[in-house]
Amino acid sequence: MELKLRIAGLALLVLAGCQPYQPISLGTTPQEDGLQAMGEALENNDQPTVAGAESNPAIMAALLPPLQVQGLPGTDPRFDLAVEQMDARSFFMGLVRDTPYNMVVSEQVGGSISLDLKDVTVDEVMQTVHEVYGYEYKRFGNLYQVVPAKMETAIFQINYLNVKRDGGSDIQVSAGTVTQADQDSNSVVGTRINTTSSTDFWGQLQATLQTIIGADNGRTVVITPQAGVIVVRALPSEIATVRDYLQQAELTLQRQVILEAKILEVRLSEGYQSGINWQGVINNSAGDKSITLGQSSEALANPLNTGGVFSAAFDLKDFTALIELLETQGDVQVLSSPRVATLNNQKAVIKVGTDEFFVTDIETTTTTGTATTTTPDIELTPFFSGIALDVTPQISARGEIILHIHPSISEVTDQQKMITIGTDTLQLPLALSTIRESDSVVRASSGQVIVIGGLMQSTSANSAAKVPSLGDVGVVGGLFRQERRQSVKSELVIMLRPTIADAASWQRTLEQSLGNFEQLYEGSDGQAR
Repeated sequence: MELKLRIAGLALLVLAGCQPYQPISLGTTPQEDGLQAMGEALENNDQPTVAGAESNPAIMAALLPPLQVQGLPGTDPRFDLAVEQMDARSFFMGLVRDTPYNMVVSEQVGGSISLDLKDVTVDEVMQTVHEVYGYEYKRFGNLYQVVPAKMETAIFQINYLNVKRDGGSDIQVSAGTVTQADQDSNSVVGTRINTTSSTDFWGQLQATLQTIIGADNGRTVVITPQAGVIVVRALPSEIATVRDYLQQAELTLQRQVILEAKILEVRLSEGYQSGINWQGVINNSAGDKSITLGQSSEALANPLNTGGVFSAAFDLKDFTALIELLETQGDVQVLSSPRVATLNNQKAVIKVGTDEFFVTDIETTTTTGTATTTTPDIELTPFFSGIALDVTPQISARGEIILHIHPSISEVTDQQKMITIGTDTLQLPLALSTIRESDSVVRASSGQVIVIGGLMQSTSANSAAKVPSLGDVGVVGGLFRQERRQSVKSELVIMLRPTIADAASWQRTLEQSLGNFEQLYEGSDGQAR
């Protein structure tokens, strides 16, 4: 009798302050009648107006449905609860009485519970009892299962490649080396940025999961990367934590970004020999609604410096508008237009160019015998000429993207170096490398265009002009010839637009690729190349 009274008392406490649970009516409502009336009007090509809606109560009911707060599906009732030394099984069974929830309690569950709670839900009570008393439970929709605290085994599936990736990005400005008097090592004088990345997902996952559940009382984690399967043996609450972690980890790993890049070289006009006037570009773009200056770059907080390397962010539909503005300050040549997709925190590398071999070491071996033979030993080293771009994105849950960008434009040519040693003069074939590169970390939103500029280069070219027939006549011909040395300044501009991949962005990417193929087809007189 005492047990029944306790259960009845618990039911009364559970129901105190509860709002009645009302089932959803399956009958026809005024809103449904209004929607049906609107559908019939559209089928008859009638255009319902405000006046027509006022004259038809059914349409007004559909347009302005009544506000219903109580009895909404999915809202948990709240109540006050107070028990003192109550049997655990009776507590759990009485907790869900007259609620939409079901409860199953294992026969092995025992003990007693004491608590006093105000304005709580069933789920909040279950979480509190678990944290205070250690009762393990599982929830499947509206079903709760209270189970004994014993080890269980769970199997999880993770979709990820069984690969390890190591990447590096290095930029160095060397001014020589210094050797310490009391040390044998040399130190490089100059500036160096060395960025490395290493991805060992499965190895790091093993260590993380083992840390979450611990290693006591037979807790184990077994990972099979080839099958993408994880087996965890732990307590039910620890398995639930592992499940939440794996769901968040897989969600983060599957974030993908589409990277579109334009690498331009702008041969500056006479009035822009100090570099592109980016402040003028921004001012000229003020009347263009397709260009909006982004707020993610601190470099644009102050007037732009035309002589240094900087980065900016623009909201653009495409690169065309910005390229047209750059054409007002010089001749624009598109060096490369790569597009690549990569996952979150995974390095993407784009390389377009050629590798040429140059002589970097020559040794000779002389063999003396019946005849003296000299055998050269030549060491060849490859040098890259072209465009290289490596980008590593980090995508946040709010859609913000942090990018590590390292572009490099290199050009390698032959040069002959004359070296005199004593009475001997040596002519050495060397590689002359011209490099323009930068290394930066910037932040932008999905769809914003990141602009990296300020990479200047000066080249010189000789041009000759002469009067025909007279310019080639001996010494006198010099009076009819003119030679001029012209200096050309150019600036390298890199535009990069990251877009978080979804169905819409993939569709736009495919449409752009299709448009490029159609332009190529039209440019070849209707004949595919």
